[in-house]
Amino acid sequence: MDFEAAFYISLAFLGIILLAGSSIRPKDEDTAFFDRILSKEIRGSLAVFIILHHTVITLTHFGTDMENMMPFTNYYFYGILAVAFYFFCSGFGLIKRQMSEKDYTKGFMKRRIFTVLVPYFICNYIYLTEALLGNIKYGNHFTFTEVICAFFGLFLVNNQMWFAVEIMILYVAFRIIFGIVKKVRTGIILLTSVVIIMIVIGFFSGHSGSLTMSYWFKGEWWYNTILMFPAGMLYAYKEDRINRIIRKAFTAVIISSSVLLVLLDYIHRVLIGRQIYYPELSVTRHPALDRLTGLTAETALELVFLILLITILSRVRIGNPVLKFLGKISLEIIMLNFLMAEHLFFIYERYGIGFYLPAVLLSTVVAASFVYLIKNLVLERRSGLLDGDVR
Repeated sequence: MDFEAAFYISLAFLGIILLAGSSIRPKDEDTAFFDRILSKEIRGSLAVFIILHHTVITLTHFGTDMENMMPFTNYYFYGILAVAFYFFCSGFGLIKRQMSEKDYTKGFMKRRIFTVLVPYFICNYIYLTEALLGNIKYGNHFTFTEVICAFFGLFLVNNQMWFAVEIMILYVAFRIIFGIVKKVRTGIILLTSVVIIMIVIGFFSGHSGSLTMSYWFKGEWWYNTILMFPAGMLYAYKEDRINRIIRKAFTAVIISSSVLLVLLDYIHRVLIGRQIYYPELSVTRHPALDRLTGLTAETALELVFLILLITILSRVRIGNPVLKFLGKISLEIIMLNFLMAEHLFFIYERYGIGFYLPAVLLSTVVAASFVYLIKNLVLERRSGLLDGDVR
């Protein structure tokens, strides 16, 4: 199987798991069409998309030329949209429940923060063990300081774990702010300020010298999607008003956002082609200005994508058992996928993409399921992999 066939088959697979069991909403339906369960299910399909995104990155790390992978390389350009949706849903869910549940911050540490913290450290120690064995087997350079920092999660042995770090920071900030502040609007403003501080830190931190290992905030991925977190909070705060606008101007919103998405996608691809986040790989006199241009363009792309997606969901009801299952383990999938993609690369070398891609998908889902069950055991939660609840 070549990359073109792999791309269209995987795209069809994504479409099937996303749209199976979907239905058209009645036009006169007046209930909220975006909620925690739906967002979790869509995140399940996007977790599969991120596997494909990371697969492209892994192939390039091991020397496969991007041109030779066309059109499979399309997954490389749109990973930011999947992550943007994750941040959007996190912000939306927190504010929605803060507004609807009394004393929501009570028990928040175990209910939300530990839910991310436990699988983070499980995956972290898996990567740490792998790195230490690599030190012995291959003589890789992994200093004592890095080992100690990695043990406490301050040094990422695999920098694809960055997402869990930022989510935990945002959850802690939410708990502190809303433990003190009672007005939702004030809390949103303060949390947005935290996000802006995180963006500034990432913006001026540059990159790690390693392709896989780094300290926190090293790389543009730490800051080029996180603004969707306050966007999700704002949507939750003004949900009824925004939904009325979407229902009233559905056609206009669909057309305008679709056109803008195509335009912004073109700009995004051009900027990425210019290596705007890597001044050492491009000829530029103003690297900070290039990064700011990239951040602005990608933020606009993410916002338009989310507007289009939310507008579509106002007319289409999505949900099926596969999405429920994948939604449960989506965080674990994101954190473990790189391990599988790297260690199974020999399958690609021997048998090609047709065997490598299914092996990466299946092994990642199995490993993520295992970590999910361990997490529930540690947290004494009863939610299983195949029950109807999505947590």
